[in-house]
Amino acid sequence: MLRFSGLVITIALIIYIVFFLWRWLKRHDTKKTIFFKTCFYVYTCGVIKFTMFPIMLDSFLIEDTKKYATGSYMNLIPFNSIGEMFMEGREYASFQIVANFIMFVPLGILLPLCFPKLTWKSVFAISFIATVGIEFAQLLQDLIYQAPFKFVDIDDLILNFSGGIFGYIVYVIIRPVLRKMNLCPIVEKNS
Repeated sequence: MLRFSGLVITIALIIYIVFFLWRWLKRHDTKKTIFFKTCFYVYTCGVIKFTMFPIMLDSFLIEDTKKYATGSYMNLIPFNSIGEMFMEGREYASFQIVANFIMFVPLGILLPLCFPKLTWKSVFAISFIATVGIEFAQLLQDLIYQAPFKFVDIDDLILNFSGGIFGYIVYVIIRPVLRKMNLCPIVEKNS
């Protein structure tokens, strides 16, 4: 089983230095831009860690999962799994709802800080595409393993996307403060 361990973190760090940091320094990006883009990279790695890992590589573990993990691969009925979670326990359901919502809040904040020319429509579109991408990758894992190892859920999509929207709203609210602190770039509008 491939976990998000020291090896994966080392690979992520090498990718960061070779493909991102070096390019940003070569382009003479500002320190604050590099800081925000680094935060975005770390955030993206965290999302990948929590949504894609562990990755099963051992055929014995895959067969074991097929035996013991039963049920549906996905939920396509909005708010169905949230209702089922509340039946299992309020604390568990509350945690799942809050965690799925909060996971995408940083995306809505960091995207406009890293890429100031993005419009709200672009931020919303990227939030939607990212959450659909995660759910699709989880479905792909299930299909490869032929077992419901990761649960694909429309509720996750709704909560993640809502978190991205909320993050952008937070960004818009705090943007004047960030500008006063010279942390938020001002985009010049072309006439």
